[in-house]
Amino acid sequence: GAAFGRDPGLAVRGLRSFATAEGPRVVFVGKLIVSKGCDLLIAAWPLVAAANPGARLLLIGFGEYRAGLERLLAALDAGDLEAAREVAAAGRALEGGEEGELRYLRAFLDAAPAGYAEAARAAAGTVDLAGRLEYSEVARAVRASDAMVVPSTFPEAFGMVAAEAAATGALPVCADHSGLAEVAGALAGVLPRGVGELTSFELGPGAVDAIADRLNRWLALPEDELAAARGALAEAVRSRWSWEGVARSVLSASAGDLDSLDRVPPA
Repeated sequence: GAAFGRDPGLAVRGLRSFATAEGPRVVFVGKLIVSKGCDLLIAAWPLVAAANPGARLLLIGFGEYRAGLERLLAALDAGDLEAAREVAAAGRALEGGEEGELRYLRAFLDAAPAGYAEAARAAAGTVDLAGRLEYSEVARAVRASDAMVVPSTFPEAFGMVAAEAAATGALPVCADHSGLAEVAGALAGVLPRGVGELTSFELGPGAVDAIADRLNRWLALPEDELAAARGALAEAVRSRWSWEGVARSVLSASAGDLDSLDRVPPA
């Protein structure tokens, strides 16, 4: 169906809008399903766009929840928080599952900050759902990004997409659990005090506010601090998770075993 197929026109429009952004660029890469938490990022976006003129958000991926996300976007573009609450109430029913409320989205909408509806209307047109892209297109979009949000609400074995973003110098903002927490924690350790905490956020009723907070604080860093942090992120990934880095770790761990073998007298 339309949720899974590649739409060349949609892809071109999304990439072109992203490439010509006059402000910061934020990206999501993954399946468009409820468990990936895209609703949290979309709800946070008006708070980011308000603080960063010209900013754009690009969601890359396909899945059963695309129509639900489009419905949420339309509600926010209109500043209609009641319609957005209806999306939160329907939950997984919009991707073909059983109806069940999106608790974190609903918690935010029920206590939305003053001026949020107006900010949502002002942010209309700054979000693109590009659908399925080729790997080379995804790579270019990630390299052009200032930050990537990985808001999964279900466990992830390893935060590979977050590591790939960090390799380009883009800040990955990850939900603080499972394999995502492993990557975010490792990256936090190489960033300056007060900046490392921006790599993760706690899932819960405050998740939407937390995503906006992490992005806005990162994007507000002075240019020299931002450049230093980007370099530290890229180097951390290169040393820890590149093929060369993994090989060094394996060789280092096995060196002791090889030394002990050298000391074993021949039979």
